[in-house]
Amino acid sequence: MKLKRLVIFAPAIVCLVDLSSCGTTSFAPPPPVTAELARAGAHQHVDLIALREGRALFVSRCIECHTLPMASRFTESDWPCIVHEMGERAKLKSAERDAVLAYIIAVHSQPR
Repeated sequence: MKLKRLVIFAPAIVCLVDLSSCGTTSFAPPPPVTAELARAGAHQHVDLIALREGRALFVSRCIECHTLPMASRFTESDWPCIVHEMGERAKLKSAERDAVLAYIIAVHSQPR
């Protein structure tokens, strides 16, 4: 009888814990690519088209596995490793990973 209760309540507890952790996650959409964002990307020698591609990939591919993180969640120096690792898992081409990284770094450099 105790095992049956455990089998019933264990998944319920896991779901509650999982749902409670969602409260700390921001679900705000990532910023659009604007002229201001393009100026922020200029120090990386990235154009508006690459930033738009990076945002489109970020929005469509990253969300396949997890919620979209805010650019400020990690430091600018952390993002290259994160994008490389996640990009390999998502089977992104090198140029696609570069575009995603350029977008995230441009967003990260924006004043908050």
